[in-house]
Amino acid sequence: MTRYIFTLFFTALCLFQSVVAQPVQTTTPKVTSITRILFIFDASYSMTGMWGERSKMDVARSVLIPFIDSISKIPNTELALRIYGNRSPVPPQDCSDTHLEVPFGNNNITEIIKKITTVQPRGTTPIAHSLELGAQDFPRDSTARNIVFLITDGIEACDGDPCAISRELQKKGAILRPFIIGVGSDIDFNKVFDCAGDVFTAYSHDEFLPILNTAMQKALITTPLQVYLLDIYKKPKETDVPMTFFDAESGIARYHFVHSVIRSAEPDILFLDPLVRYKIKVHTMPPVYSDEVNLEAGKHTIVKIDAPQGYLHIERPTGFSHNIESIVRKANDMHTLTTQRSGETVKYLIGEYDLEVLTLPRTYFYGVRIKPDETTTISIPQPGRVSFSRTQQGFGAIYINRNNTDYEFVTNLEISPKGKEVFTLQPGNYVLIWRAKNENDTEKSIHTYFEITSGKSVFVNLP
Repeated sequence: MTRYIFTLFFTALCLFQSVVAQPVQTTTPKVTSITRILFIFDASYSMTGMWGERSKMDVARSVLIPFIDSISKIPNTELALRIYGNRSPVPPQDCSDTHLEVPFGNNNITEIIKKITTVQPRGTTPIAHSLELGAQDFPRDSTARNIVFLITDGIEACDGDPCAISRELQKKGAILRPFIIGVGSDIDFNKVFDCAGDVFTAYSHDEFLPILNTAMQKALITTPLQVYLLDIYKKPKETDVPMTFFDAESGIARYHFVHSVIRSAEPDILFLDPLVRYKIKVHTMPPVYSDEVNLEAGKHTIVKIDAPQGYLHIERPTGFSHNIESIVRKANDMHTLTTQRSGETVKYLIGEYDLEVLTLPRTYFYGVRIKPDETTTISIPQPGRVSFSRTQQGFGAIYINRNNTDYEFVTNLEISPKGKEVFTLQPGNYVLIWRAKNENDTEKSIHTYFEITSGKSVFVNLP
């Protein structure tokens, strides 16, 4: 017992230091969030069986009570206790015999210890139902880490499927992947429960405490990870890009970071929850993604993602007093990636892009090539002006002849005259088609051709 207590003290001290040390890591998850640990404890009749010289229940009590007491001293941690098989003796079998004996809260450790001390094994083993109800034991808190420790000496004795229930709860984001602690050597717990969570088996009573220590360290200690954003030469030199880490099971966003490099070609180290399988979205333009990332507690992981980039600069043309928006799309793809203002320099993945510049009329650039670590500059032609002068109301519109075979709509004229009507247009050949409002004879419509050149003005008089 002295060795047990020393080991517990050392484990709690290590866990305490790992949690307290986290605030100095500017890239770590929010350390003010709470880790909630629900212990689901087996009090079925089989726990009366012998494990060495004592019953499984007596061994479990002697180890769990000081262990849980030490865990309760870790900052930002709350505990709760659910027990199954302790209220309805077998026979008959009562598959609803699972209860939250001590809910989450501060200062509840005395009540948890008292309940473990006095509980008597009586009933059956409804593991799936206990997991399902256990997920509801956690308070509604999207920032908390909800962890389940299931301690059992047997397998599902009712009609439930622990694996299906666990997968569904993880998919919903209700809990993280559970820890399942198998007690005794009669069952291959890995074979039975690997699909439901992380399985640890204590084959002898001497292994029970070390197994609990190992599982709890994995639950509470964050794991280092680096994201290598690779350039065209497969070097991790791309950086300064936002990233989102999603739970691959539930799709919930777990973390948001802006990638950084702390020294030449050495990305910053992140410290993440190892209980989550991740998908990483790097918000390049367009975005790139990682494959599923599985972390091993305490093991340094490097994720490599191809993200070679270059720059696009759009010059603001002379004659414009304001910035012009451009719609940017991947080449031959009508999906809009972003809009970029003239005068800006924006980073894109290498490749070809189509630009639709919101001039009047629209100006198009196709197959604009972005090269690695280079800046591609697009120059918008300087516009000209056309002024229309008329004394009466009428209907009319301006059209551009882009290819000498068709006329493309540009803009309408106002119906009511307001002195001069001035338009800033891109260089090109245009036609105005117009008819006075009080003229019912269609053949009395007029049209006039005019050409716009950069920096020049054209004047058109209408009736």
